[in-house]
Amino acid sequence: MRCMSLIWVIFGHQYLISLATPKTNYVSLNSWFRTFFANFILHGFFSVDTFFFLSGLLLVMIALRSLEKTKGKMNIPMMYLHRYLRLTPVLGVAIPMYMKLLPLMSDGPVTDRISFGDFEVCKRTWYLSLLYVQNYATGDMCLDHTWYLAVDMQLYILSPIFLIALYKWGKKAAGGIFVFMLLLSGCLFATMMTNKYQFYLEMGGMTGEALTKVYHATHTHAAPWLIGLLCGYFLHLNRNRTFKLNHSVIWLGWIVSLALMFVSLFALYPATQSGAAALTTLEQSFYYTLTRIAWPLSLCWVVFACMKGYGGLADSFLSSPLWQPLSRLSYSAYIFHVYIELVNDKRVRSTVYLSNYDMMLSFWGSFGFTVLMAYVMYIILEAPLGALEGMLLSQRRPKPRTEVLNKTQVDTS
Repeated sequence: MRCMSLIWVIFGHQYLISLATPKTNYVSLNSWFRTFFANFILHGFFSVDTFFFLSGLLLVMIALRSLEKTKGKMNIPMMYLHRYLRLTPVLGVAIPMYMKLLPLMSDGPVTDRISFGDFEVCKRTWYLSLLYVQNYATGDMCLDHTWYLAVDMQLYILSPIFLIALYKWGKKAAGGIFVFMLLLSGCLFATMMTNKYQFYLEMGGMTGEALTKVYHATHTHAAPWLIGLLCGYFLHLNRNRTFKLNHSVIWLGWIVSLALMFVSLFALYPATQSGAAALTTLEQSFYYTLTRIAWPLSLCWVVFACMKGYGGLADSFLSSPLWQPLSRLSYSAYIFHVYIELVNDKRVRSTVYLSNYDMMLSFWGSFGFTVLMAYVMYIILEAPLGALEGMLLSQRRPKPRTEVLNKTQVDTS
């Protein structure tokens, strides 16, 4: 699921960047935005919600098992240090590459027209990215797509509160988290209504203020993450339980799950057609708020069904070992895919023809080079530093009591 979301992110960004290149059929752009297929691009932010859902899901399932083994003890500083050392080296290398190396590799007549943020601002705001506060601290973000890292890190910093609460108070804490999620969703709705933020304009755009104040904000993405926490907690409680569901319940679960996905993606399709009435602020606010909940809820069933033996072909596809190599490269691929796409599009010397087929060709080229670059970064940076970090942190961890007792018994005998 993570790999598919990564492909969706790269695919969507390829479209958004390529749409800025000079077109021989530029007039066709308006009609393209009204197509059914365009909704996969315009609503690609659901791929990021999938990331947040999976982050919360895996975090709680792993952490609760660890808390049960340690009887509620959690080394929070070490937890934060591990996360920071896991993310920062690759980001630290990416910032100067985007600033200095990208202009040298993408020199063309339309270089200034095609952009994915202003990398010159990195001279002033690079340190905010390395502190993972760039989504709140500045409007001039260094590497725009790294807002996701800031949100994910901030949610991770808050996670011990929820994890300890779930361990100590169980279902009561889960109920409190659910209410908290609803309150945050209500705040998102009120913010959009009060400020009259317009997200879905004639061609699926977002206003600059709505992008920075809502889309990049951590609290507006907390709902998918919290739903992931609750789903992971439910699976943790029932990890040894066998669910015997009849075919009608299984079919109902899949139908509801797919319906939530379909509505989230295509509910605004009629509003994009020519002659359709413009969406009101109330309609946009309801859509954006409710789909932040509907999308991760649909994923809850997918995860549950696959883990409990009701996934069928979906389980076989999602759990295929073929995804494992890309999963290992996913972080570097996310960081550097924009770099590859900008190099490919900034260097064009003539107008290009807009079509989904040509976009698909561009995507697969960018995806291939992205995976290659991610592999190089993994070999020379991620894997060595990860191994070094594991060695250093393992030396600081106390030995398990059973290991100490066994060693004492051997010495005595």
